[in-house]
Amino acid sequence: MPQRRNYNTIFSDGKRRIEQNTPVNNFNTTGTVKALLDIEALEFEKIYDNIEYIYSAIDPTRANGLDLDKIGSIVGSSRAASNSASDYTTTNFFFYVDTRLNWTIKQLIENNYSLSEIDVLESAGYVKKQGNLISSVTIPKGTIVSNSDSSITYTTIEDVDISESVTEAYVGVIAVGIGADYNVQSNMLISNNLLEIPELRRIAHFIKCSNRFPITNGTYSQTDSEYRYNVSTAPSAFATNELAIRRAALSVPGVRDILFERNKLGNGTVSLIVDGISPIISKGLVTTVAEKIRSLGSSGDVFFVNTPKYLGVEINFNVVTDPGTVDTLLVRDQARNAIIQYINDLPIGGEIVWNEIISVAMNIANVIDFVPNYFKYGEYDEFNKINKKQIVLNFNNQQAKFNQKWYCDSGLISCCVS
Repeated sequence: MPQRRNYNTIFSDGKRRIEQNTPVNNFNTTGTVKALLDIEALEFEKIYDNIEYIYSAIDPTRANGLDLDKIGSIVGSSRAASNSASDYTTTNFFFYVDTRLNWTIKQLIENNYSLSEIDVLESAGYVKKQGNLISSVTIPKGTIVSNSDSSITYTTIEDVDISESVTEAYVGVIAVGIGADYNVQSNMLISNNLLEIPELRRIAHFIKCSNRFPITNGTYSQTDSEYRYNVSTAPSAFATNELAIRRAALSVPGVRDILFERNKLGNGTVSLIVDGISPIISKGLVTTVAEKIRSLGSSGDVFFVNTPKYLGVEINFNVVTDPGTVDTLLVRDQARNAIIQYINDLPIGGEIVWNEIISVAMNIANVIDFVPNYFKYGEYDEFNKINKKQIVLNFNNQQAKFNQKWYCDSGLISCCVS
């Protein structure tokens, strides 16, 4: 790119040349020569500005907005649009009867409605029978579910039956708005609007709901920096190479990184391990990644897309606080949450450094000592949220294998204040 020259440089250079090559020496502010030099300097400065803009507009590392979109269209890479968070699988969001009642759906209905009222429910499509016995209650499509303060709302995408034979009735959900603000972590969609359905009002308080896994695929339109990566790598990403598969997987909202292994399960197989923004990855996210990359492989390639193997970390510890600490419970919660965050931020195959755990806890205000009681891990069952095959560890560093990811939550870590 030519070196940019501004008005002062151009004017001074022009004045010098006139003085050296002509007898003209009158450059006062009202003179003709001064006016001509002003015109030249201003116009050339505009030319340099335009040249600088053109160079930026055709450079994918510098272009912005519509200019970057134009470059993308040339290389066949479109900017990802905004979309709503959703999970259409039948393994995440579910309705259930409040477990404190210890009632089946049949008992719930019979204890709240008369026989004639049950007939009305059946005719309205809210109750199903087998013979004369109640078999299920139908939660209608479009039921609104939300977090505790109703700031994030979703709707169900189809009818779902809570029956005698199942304790959890799963159904797909989609956010009512667009963008990442509607993404939710596990167990956040815990409220519903069944009270607004007159026929179900008597039992609405007893029908609960939740999401077992995070829903994090809501996104806004790609920013320039995010889109710039796709544009810059597009010429190298032919349909059958690893870069194309990586780019496709990373374009799925909620995916932070992927591990790529070719021929791990035999010739022509491609194994992808998805690392998500959320500590636990839902089946819906894995399914979306698999669908995204299915058409990119060579003929005969078989793709296997999986989550990492989760290792649940259990830690029990005490923190000693400064004698003048007013709210020791707040200090306890801060220390516990900081350690949970540290462990969940580790990448797949990451290493737990014990001194860093101590440092994380000691960095909390008013903590003057950290006393570990036990440290162990097991194979974490993300569906039932329990640890299996636990191993008690010494208080030292622990390295995960290439396909393993450390995980921790408030159910796995405990802390006391002393």
